Order: sequence, then C-alpha cells, then structure tokens
Amino acid sequence: MRTEPLLAEADALLARGRAQHAERLLTPFVVREPENVGAWHRMARARLDLGDTAGALLAARAAWNLDPYGAESLLWLSAARSRAGDHAEAIAAAAAACREDPGNPRLHNRLARAQLAAGLPGEAAETLRCVADLAGYDADLQVTYGQALFAIGRPLSAREAIGRALTIDSGHAGARATWKDFAKAMRTAVDAASLARVADEFGESLRIHPGRPAARRGGAGRDALAHVARVSLVWFLVALAAVGVVQAAGLLTVPFSLYLTLVCAAGVAGCVSAVARPPSAGVA
Repeated sequence: MRTEPLLAEADALLARGRAQHAERLLTPFVVREPENVGAWHRMARARLDLGDTAGALLAARAAWNLDPYGAESLLWLSAARSRAGDHAEAIAAAAAACREDPGNPRLHNRLARAQLAAGLPGEAAETLRCVADLAGYDADLQVTYGQALFAIGRPLSAREAIGRALTIDSGHAGARATWKDFAKAMRTAVDAASLARVADEFGESLRIHPGRPAARRGGAGRDALAHVARVSLVWFLVALAAVGVVQAAGLLTVPFSLYLTLVCAAGVAGCVSAVARPPSAGVA
C-alpha cells in the first residue's frame, strides 16, 4: 500500500470531523509501518478528537521517539500532554517546537494553548502578542489570543482578536463559540471588581486540571450519527430513483404520498448529516 494516498485520506477524514474513521484507517497501517512518523501524528490527532487521552499520548510518544527534534512531533506531544494535565511537559515540548521552527504560527499557538491549560493566561498573551500581528491570516491563533486577553481582564482587546478571527473565517466554530462566551460572561461585569472576577472565571474554564479530562466536543457520537444519516440519505435517494423508474416503465402506479415521504425522509437525513458533523477541532 502506498503511504501518501492513505495519509491524504486520513487528513481528509480528520478535516471532516470523522476521527473514528481516521483511527480505524490508521490502526493497521501503524502496525505494518511503525516507523512512519506522519501516521503517528495523525493517529495522535484522531485520538485527541475522540477524547482518548491515553491513546493520543501513546501515539504522540511514538512519533517523538522516532523524530525527537521534529516540530510536528513536539506539537502533538505537547497537545497530548496538555490534555493529560502534564502542563510543564506540554509547555516544554511546545517551546522546543517553537525553537525548531520559530516562524510557524501553529507552534506559537500550541505554546499559548498549553499555557492557558496550565492556568497561565498572562504568559499566553505575551507569547502571542507579537505573533498575532504577523499571523493575521491564522484564525485559530487569533481565537487563542482573544481568550488569553479576556482571561487577563482585557475584554475590548479580546473582542478585537475574535473579530479578526471571524473576518478571516466567518464560520470559524471556535471564534463563534468564544464570542458567545464573552457576551455571556460580560453580562455580570459592572465594575472593575466584577470584571476581574469574570476574567478569572473565564481563565479557569480554559484550564485542564491533572487527572480531569478536558471537555469533549461531540467526538465519536456525533461522528456515528452523521455517518448513519449520510448512509440513510443515499438509500432514500436510491429508493426515490427506483420508484421513479418503476413509474416511468408503467410497471406500477406509485402514489404521490410515497414520493413525498421519500423526499421528506431524504431531506431530514441530509439535515441531520450536516448538523451532526462535528466542527474541526483545532487541537493544536
């Protein structure tokens, strides 16, 4: 089996939020080719998306053992360490990745996310202070910067950062969710003391405490629902076409109610498929 098509398929599955399918695709491959660093990177991402912290850490360690100075390997090791609550190790791995590739905004974003998970929003804001201007095209980084700014009590600057993220990508799920979080939090901020309390509470919501898993975003359950809906949509469309062929051939008179039922069922399946598909995570 050629490596490139398989890894490209795994990338496509992960981009569509189908982490469970990506993991199933990659599992036999990493058994056959355990020295493939890129496959372990994708396995780490898939398991993080599925909420499998222990499995993600195993995959990230496998990649790091093969490529200890690779920025991508360090990035996924940091992400897995953060999810496990091993914050010192997560920050160290992300900082090492930034040293290896200082011009890569994804790595600085990972370092800031590791610092937020550790309860260090001031350090996270400082990490991205200069990078945010240079990476004006990176919506994920702008969201992280906005969260860090809000957590240190700078709501106006935080809103500006989230606004930039939405300008870059108006459908960015993380930016939209963060904007709603800001609006909800600011309802109780009426003076300096309440603003400080709101900022502290928001910063605390971003922390990952050791031994306490991070909140999942739907993961395997939504992935399975979306898959069932897509399969159902295909079968409803096939049935609709078959009914049309039978009607056209004069073999059977098909009642209009059956057409209407199949069309409605296909429409419902299509809507469920679109809604249930989980947004891209942006773990790094």
